[in-house]
Amino acid sequence: MSLSSAAPPPRINAGRSALWLLAGLTMLFLLAPIAVIIFVSFNDTTLFSFPPSRWSLRWYHALWESRAWREAGWFSLWLASLVALASLLIGVPAAYGLAKGRFRGRRLAEALLISPMVVPVIVLALGLYMLFSKLGLIGTPTSLFLAHTLLALPVVIVIVGAAFRRLDGSIELAARSCGASFPRAFWHIVLPAVRPALISAGAFAFLTSFDEVVLTLFLGGPRTTTLPKKIWESVKFELDPSLTAVSTILIIVSIAALLLVELARRSRIQRQAKEAP
Repeated sequence: MSLSSAAPPPRINAGRSALWLLAGLTMLFLLAPIAVIIFVSFNDTTLFSFPPSRWSLRWYHALWESRAWREAGWFSLWLASLVALASLLIGVPAAYGLAKGRFRGRRLAEALLISPMVVPVIVLALGLYMLFSKLGLIGTPTSLFLAHTLLALPVVIVIVGAAFRRLDGSIELAARSCGASFPRAFWHIVLPAVRPALISAGAFAFLTSFDEVVLTLFLGGPRTTTLPKKIWESVKFELDPSLTAVSTILIIVSIAALLLVELARRSRIQRQAKEAP
């Protein structure tokens, strides 16, 4: 019998089984709270009972009937969409300059641009509160837009910058040598080549704003309320199962964004496979 066809030693099989068991327990630990929230959101009673005694859409209907929840939800979607767009418009050129540029202070500029990702959010919120209070922006949508964009911008720079570094620079040089201007080559050659990274960066920038609560608590004031802030206030003052329905909606939005990222990744892999000789 050849060595390649021999069965793995029992010690290796035991190690693999232990790894699979550990992976399964980790997955269960991560997904169990999410599953409980989703199931409880379909409960018909006013108690947080699991499993539900009776299945119902009562709390989803209550959310839809509540003007405060609807306004918070639509405002969060609107704000997160604008933040994702602004982060891409600012972050893509910045990421390209950091990835392809050769200038003094490039490392320092990159460190400063991604620093909001490293600095604790509460420290960032305190600094922005002191700044915006002097500008009279506290409690306005503008303050949340600027703060969320500042927080989402490093995500775009990191994701898109990695794609620019992997990109073969010869395709851009070939377009330039054929007479294309830099803006034309960038728009028609470079950006389509990194489209999956743009989709991923936009999705994560959207989620960064959509799930943010600390900056909103500091800067939003009493009149500007997002969905996470509304959840926080409800947990403090009126705990009821409608919170599980809101949490389920947030989970669905997050899963949809992650599926979009996965589709973009598969699209990139398929495109690379087609371009391979």
